[in-house]
Amino acid sequence: MHYRTEYRPSKSMAFFTGAVLILLIMNILYSVDLNPLLVLALGFFMSFFVLDLIYEKTVPRKLVATIRNKDIRLFKGQENVLEIEIRNEGWMPILNAAFRLTAGDDIQFEKDISLKTRYQTETIASFTVMPKSSTILKVPFKARKRGVSKIIRTDIEVPRIFGFGSLFLVQSGRSSHEIMVYPEQLHTPPFDMRNKMIQGLFIQRKAMFNDPMLTVGTRDYHQRDSMRDVHWKASAKTGELKTRIYEKTTHLSWMIAINLRSEKNYAPPANIEAVIENITYLTSRAAELQIPYSVFTNLSSFDSNTFLSRVEGSGGLHYRSTLEVLSRINTLSFTLSFDRLLKHLYLHEALPSHLLFTGGTDPAIEELLMYFQAKGVEIFQVEESGVQPYNAYRRSGSRVPI
Repeated sequence: MHYRTEYRPSKSMAFFTGAVLILLIMNILYSVDLNPLLVLALGFFMSFFVLDLIYEKTVPRKLVATIRNKDIRLFKGQENVLEIEIRNEGWMPILNAAFRLTAGDDIQFEKDISLKTRYQTETIASFTVMPKSSTILKVPFKARKRGVSKIIRTDIEVPRIFGFGSLFLVQSGRSSHEIMVYPEQLHTPPFDMRNKMIQGLFIQRKAMFNDPMLTVGTRDYHQRDSMRDVHWKASAKTGELKTRIYEKTTHLSWMIAINLRSEKNYAPPANIEAVIENITYLTSRAAELQIPYSVFTNLSSFDSNTFLSRVEGSGGLHYRSTLEVLSRINTLSFTLSFDRLLKHLYLHEALPSHLLFTGGTDPAIEELLMYFQAKGVEIFQVEESGVQPYNAYRRSGSRVPI
């Protein structure tokens, strides 16, 4: 980051400069004899005046600030330190300068001095740097909420060592640096998401979900097991509850559709942050278990793609890119209707084994959900409290679409 001087006149410097000019004019025009000590003082003042001009012209061009930790990614509530290297490439020292840093309020600096209504966080750090050297400023901060906090501006106030007042340096151009705050992982209660046997599936020992058609044995019943998995004949023989052990199947894919509109207007739902935190946890579990998933929102991206989304993938790298998408969701941006998103997914995307959607429903949304369900897609609704199975037919009372 480079800087330029913002001119702010000094009253003290203007007074002394005016006094010196008056004395010089009186000496030249009226041959006024000046006291030798006064002449010496005027000589010193003129020397300092020239040095101050050189200082004012040199410092902004020779001062460079660089943010060292370029890629800052952290979860909501975590703390970190922003490291700023300040290099003085000139031959004049900079003493007791003040570095002012302003960023978006997705983070909060430890020594925050901003006003609450400004939607910004601001801090000041002091530094001294000698000629042809550099110093490191460490600015601690905390991730306050999900989002992307951009460095809005930086200013530097440098005291004039050969004059009165200070130099005010403002940043030239904009900073491209940003701090990404991932959503907090809200632990979703366990939910039963069983996969059907579909033609073309094959068996794999390390898959997440079971197929009830392929029972291979029994084990002791655990409290978290579903009652539908109890093997009643084996339980009757042993006198203790036994749970079926199923063969594993592999054809799993999740499609997560996030509705950023509330039911009656364009405003975001009141619980949207909790819902996003639920999705953060669900996608982390999917990444751990190597379940392919995709994420779509009804947020317009204004480019070749209609919606802000993350295409299907799996694993840790895909989860990291998912976190970036979730962080960049701005709930106050322009959104399209959720039924339009579902129609796009049904017509243009590969159908998943499971569709997870957020938000409420209306007749148009329910109709499209029925089309997904008619194709064998299991539908689940992600709410603030967790994930629940959703039956579009039962909700709408309609017949199965043909």
